[in-house]
Amino acid sequence: MRKFTLSLLISSISLISFSQSKNVQNAYIAFKQEKDNIKTKITEAKHFIDLAYESEETSNNPNMWYYSSQIYLEIFDNHPQVDDQAIFKATEAYIRCLDRNKRGKIVVKKQATEEQVLDGLYRCGVALYNSAGVDFGNGNYELAIKKYNEIFKIIPLDKNNLLVRSNITHETLYFNMSLAAENNQDIEQQLEYLNYLVDLNTNNPRVYYKISFIYKSQNELQKSLDIIKKGLEQFPSEIELINLEIDLLREMGSSSEDIIKKLTDAIDIDNSNETLYIIRSQMYQKIGKINEAESDLLEALEINSESASANNNLASFYLSLTEPIVNELNDTHYSKSKKISSLEMKIDDLHKKALPFLLKYTQIIEKQVADGAGNYDKAALDTLATIYYGLGMENESKEVRNFLNSLK
Repeated sequence: MRKFTLSLLISSISLISFSQSKNVQNAYIAFKQEKDNIKTKITEAKHFIDLAYESEETSNNPNMWYYSSQIYLEIFDNHPQVDDQAIFKATEAYIRCLDRNKRGKIVVKKQATEEQVLDGLYRCGVALYNSAGVDFGNGNYELAIKKYNEIFKIIPLDKNNLLVRSNITHETLYFNMSLAAENNQDIEQQLEYLNYLVDLNTNNPRVYYKISFIYKSQNELQKSLDIIKKGLEQFPSEIELINLEIDLLREMGSSSEDIIKKLTDAIDIDNSNETLYIIRSQMYQKIGKINEAESDLLEALEINSESASANNNLASFYLSLTEPIVNELNDTHYSKSKKISSLEMKIDDLHKKALPFLLKYTQIIEKQVADGAGNYDKAALDTLATIYYGLGMENESKEVRNFLNSLK
C-alpha cells in the first residue's frame, strides 16, 4: 500500500513538472505563429512564458530564458502595447542566457550560440538607449534614467565592444542621465552623475562647468571655484571654464589686477569674445586705467558692432568721465567764466562721444522689444533725451521725451 501511494506521488510530481515544461513549449509554439511576417499570437506567447517564469519548476530553465528573450524583444520592437516593461524583461532574459554550466559553456548552447545571444543583448542595449532618448524628449525623465541605468548591466558582457562602437559608453550614459536629472529638477541626482564623470576623468569640459555652476547657484563659491580649477587643469584653454572662473573671482572679491590677468590670458586664447573685453574694461576703470578701458570697449565694438552691452558700456564710460568735471564745475565760482566755459566744453565733448553709442544701444533694445524680447530701457532713453537737450538738439530731445512718456 505504501508503495502504491509513493508511486502516485511520483506520478503527480512528474505531471506537474511536465505541465510547467509544457508552458515553455506552448510559449515557443505561440511565438512562432505569424502571418506576413507579423507575429499573430504574441499575447498568448507572453502568457505562457510568464507562467513558466513564475514557476519554480521552470524559472531556471534555459529554454524559458531563451524564448523569453526573443518574445520580449519582439514585443518591444513591434507590439509595445502588450507590455511596457518588455525591454527590461528582454534584457534580463538575454543576460540569463549567458549563464554558464560546469564546463563553462552558456546554458542555452543547444538553442543559440554565444555570439547570437550577445547580438541580442547588443540589440537590447541600443533599444534601451534610443528609447531613453525618446522618453527624454517626451519629458519622461525618470523612465529615461531607468533605461540608461539598465545598459550598465549589459556593458560588462559586451565583449566585442559593439556598444562602445555605437558611442554607448559609461560617459555618454552618465552625461545623459545628468541631463535628465537636471530637467527633472533633481539637483542632488544631477551632481551624483556629474561627479561620476569626473571620477571617470571625463573629456567633456561641460561637466566641470555644470558642477561649478550648481555650487555657485547654491552660494558655495569656494567649492564652485575648486571644481573650475580642476577642470582648467585638464582643459586650460576652455573659454567657458575661464569665463566662469572670472565671474567667481569677481564675486569673491579678488583684486582687479588678478582678474585683469585672468582676462588677459582668456583674451589670448579667444580674442573674438567681446564680453571678455567689456569685463576687462570695467576692471581697468576700477584701477584708473582709463585709456586701456576705452581701448577695450572700442575693441569689443570692432568684434560686434551690434552688441547692446558694448554700446551701453562705452556710452556709460564716456558719461562717467563727466562726473569729476561736473563736480569741479559745481565748485567753481561763477566769476571764473573762462574756466566754466572750458569745463562745459569738456562735458559737451564727452556727451558728443557718448551720444552715438547711447543712441545705438537704444535702437538695439527697440529692435529686441519689437522681436518680443526684453523691455525698453527707460533710464537710457531719459539720459538720451537729456544729452540731446544739453547739446541744443531740442527736436530730437522732444521726440525721445514724447516716446518715453508714451511708455508710462
